[in-house]
Amino acid sequence: MTGYIGIDQGSHSSRAVLFNESGEILNTATQAIDLVTHGNHAEHDAQQLLESVKAVINQLFADLDPGTISSIKACGIATQRSTMLAWDSSGQALSPALSWRDTRAAEHVKSLAEQSADIHRLTGLPLAPYYSASKMRWLLEHNTDVSAHSEKDLRLSPLASFLLFNLLDEKPFLIDFSNAQRTQLFDVSLRDWSQRLCEGFGVDRKYLPACKPMCSPYGTLAGTDIPVTAVCGDQNAAIYGAGELDSRAALINLGSGAFVLRQLPKYIHSDSQLTGISYAEGHHVHYIREATVNGAGNALTWATSELGIRHDPETLNQWLSEVTEPPLFINTIGGLGTPWMRDDIPAGFVGEMNSSDAEQCVAILESIVFLVQMNLDLMISELSIDSLRVSGGLSQLDGLCQKLSSLSGLELVRSESAEATARGVAWLAAGRPEEWSSLATVEVFHPRDDTNLKQRYKRFQQELNYRLEN
Repeated sequence: MTGYIGIDQGSHSSRAVLFNESGEILNTATQAIDLVTHGNHAEHDAQQLLESVKAVINQLFADLDPGTISSIKACGIATQRSTMLAWDSSGQALSPALSWRDTRAAEHVKSLAEQSADIHRLTGLPLAPYYSASKMRWLLEHNTDVSAHSEKDLRLSPLASFLLFNLLDEKPFLIDFSNAQRTQLFDVSLRDWSQRLCEGFGVDRKYLPACKPMCSPYGTLAGTDIPVTAVCGDQNAAIYGAGELDSRAALINLGSGAFVLRQLPKYIHSDSQLTGISYAEGHHVHYIREATVNGAGNALTWATSELGIRHDPETLNQWLSEVTEPPLFINTIGGLGTPWMRDDIPAGFVGEMNSSDAEQCVAILESIVFLVQMNLDLMISELSIDSLRVSGGLSQLDGLCQKLSSLSGLELVRSESAEATARGVAWLAAGRPEEWSSLATVEVFHPRDDTNLKQRYKRFQQELNYRLEN
């Protein structure tokens, strides 16, 4: 047997998964992490994040016999993107890890509005406070532990760089292209830091790690002889959760946020959506189109915290099958993602509310479907899409998958493995083996004629557009 490890450090947990040479799961270790939110702040304890990754690696090894451990040939690491922190050359954090959800630097972003088109063109990303550059600037200006630290010893980086330094024997100061891009300081065409962008955001390039292709030798997991051969962002990994993604298919990854991703034949700029790098090895680069819905699983969490609605997957599946006429919910939880990138539209239900918990939850779930579909419509206008793949925690809701298929009019395939991110980065670390693409699927959803759903979609679009314009 040959084994490969995929590490997935996400917003709510750290996971380590061992796969065999066919991409089958042999063992999994998971540890929950905390996300602290207050106002527009959202952050993790950086040390807790690091310790959680160390813990799942140790737990994974503890469950294995020496022979299995010796068969592990490579490891891949995927992390939440746009989350960043300040730290020093000894690997000690100087700040919390500011989450991708954190928008405390929104005012600084507004000051760059005149440069927004150029920033989008250079980085593939619309100007927004979700990305790391503005958070770096905020720490330099407002965090005394950072501003008072020796410039020679200061490091500002995506989370992945901090983890690599502390997890690998070589203690590298490196970052992969995909995580570097989500800083909004990375020129996606040149595949390196942009001096122009660094100056614009007020972040000195000397604080930043060196950039490498995702599939590269990064070093060795501490205390082992296992090489880390792939590092990337979580969504960049998820696109490969079932092997190579067909060029005429799109992946919908439904986690805390929802992400719609498709391969591009070459670098093609979009004014309304994101352009990223899905794979890079040496001089070989693959690009992706990406759309974001900020409120997916986060919207259901909001329903519990703000509305007091208790739910679990079984209950949600039941409600999806029973509720036929839910109200409309304008889902701006976490701000509107693509193509609007707005954080000034309040979330809420349309009209007078006299709805049950079930109806409200189904409305929230349908709002995710509607926002995904609006982004799919944009992608299809650029390049046709023949089928959909779905992954992530919310993909286990049959009713949600059926609504996505019926509204889009496309066949939707749900992958066998819920560990799309870990599996994708392990696949990259393994050298992209073809046999991993042949995993069986749980279910294929076919479009149904659902006139009422399509009518609610039209009303949703009208209501959202009205709120955007007023």
